[in-house]
Amino acid sequence: MSGPIQRPMGTFRHGRLTVFSPGTPPDVLARHPLAARLLAVWNAWRGDRAMPERDEVDPLDMRGLLENIVLLDAVDGDFRFRLVGEAVNSRYGHGLKGHTLGERLTGAALDETLYEHRRCVDDTAGVLVRNTRDAATLNDQLLYTRLLLPLSDATGRARHVLGLMEFHGPDACSPT
Repeated sequence: MSGPIQRPMGTFRHGRLTVFSPGTPPDVLARHPLAARLLAVWNAWRGDRAMPERDEVDPLDMRGLLENIVLLDAVDGDFRFRLVGEAVNSRYGHGLKGHTLGERLTGAALDETLYEHRRCVDDTAGVLVRNTRDAATLNDQLLYTRLLLPLSDATGRARHVLGLMEFHGPDACSPT
């Protein structure tokens, strides 16, 4: 990525972000079955390497997960949506594919989301984001769990993010 990771100022919600080594996921991941399944598939693809290559991603391995999947490319400090599952499109509105985070978000929400995605790519780490009732803000009332996992390009550098969004009902509290 270009430049050092910048921590968002002011409204950064510390309790919602867990950065982890994909080989040793946090215990809380067990409470999120779709995310746990994606991590297991990702770990099978990577074997003993730091991460799998984007070309190794096989949709057939992700049956039952595809509607919640996103695939993003790292582009000049931002991230462009290449694949967006139907559940994600329905929740955020269609038209994400081909656009960057910077084209869809603004202000603190953009800063925070870019920070989370950059941690995944720059640190070659898993990133678990849990937007629970305690972490939600007035501008972000969607309750969800997001798992971000790095994918490499042919040179072995993390240049892509495979993500999964698990949405929780408008009246349901995300597991804590």
